[in-house]
Amino acid sequence: MKYLLLILGLFLFVGCKSEMDNSIKKGYFDDCQKATVEELVDGFFANPEWESFVSPDDNKYHLNVSGEITYEDKPANAVIQFEINDDKTWEINAFEINGEGQTEDMISDLVVGMCNEADEKKTGK
Repeated sequence: MKYLLLILGLFLFVGCKSEMDNSIKKGYFDDCQKATVEELVDGFFANPEWESFVSPDDNKYHLNVSGEITYEDKPANAVIQFEINDDKTWEINAFEINGEGQTEDMISDLVVGMCNEADEKKTGK
């Protein structure tokens, strides 16, 4: 019986995890509703990799995406960390380039850059 409960709990967590991941990936930024977050990331990052977890520090659900971007005309490693709030909304919690944390202004510039890139790909300009 213990094993059955353990397996059931694992399935529930995986299903819930997938649902939380999708709430971000299939969601939109308020300032850029032309494409989903996942479409924006796929168009901006080379080889994006997604990883989700519950932080032991704050017990909040996080979804990280990492990959390569172009920064100051050079390849750079970037990580965006999304966080799901208690009210089930989400936001960018952190943004790093080559391991260095970025400011709120840089996060805003990132979203604008990803949105502009999506526009260019859709219009071919």
